[in-house]
Amino acid sequence: MTDFGKGPFYTLVAPHLDRLFRVACRLLGNTADARDLVQDTCVIACENLPELAANSNPERWLLHVQRNRFIDRMRRRQKAPVVTLKVAARAERLVSSEAGPEELLLQEDEERALDLAFQQLDDTHRLLLSLRAEGYGLAEIEAITGIGKDVLRARLHRARRSLAHHLDARQEPASHPTLVGSKT
Repeated sequence: MTDFGKGPFYTLVAPHLDRLFRVACRLLGNTADARDLVQDTCVIACENLPELAANSNPERWLLHVQRNRFIDRMRRRQKAPVVTLKVAARAERLVSSEAGPEELLLQEDEERALDLAFQQLDDTHRLLLSLRAEGYGLAEIEAITGIGKDVLRARLHRARRSLAHHLDARQEPASHPTLVGSKT
């Protein structure tokens, strides 16, 4: 087994792996693809360790690389779409030990609705909301994405509005049921 505890990868990249993974999960919606994206980012980081070491903010550099890899992945997917099966039950759940079965079911439904609405967003909107959810400020997101502050504010507003729209659309009843045997 290799000891990474003393190398530049360990000091420059390893401290940021959890955040890279969380952002990737939000962007892609599943852990397998998120792991692949983080792995791609790490490979590029390893190939460019001197550049990364010279950078004053390695986390920003890594997120910028991850953003570019995500955009490349989405472009490839649009050219050759792959249909994936969504697994209904996730292995990882954030469950309160005090919640009862009804509360857990409601929480699961809400999480699923939020996840489905989030996945319906435009790729750019998912990226921006993911970075914002990780606690990045506008200046940091601007540096990561290269989008100007005024445009960034507008896109974040549209992303939030779009997410709310997708959530509202899921909560509205599809149609009113027709009573059997009623005459209209």
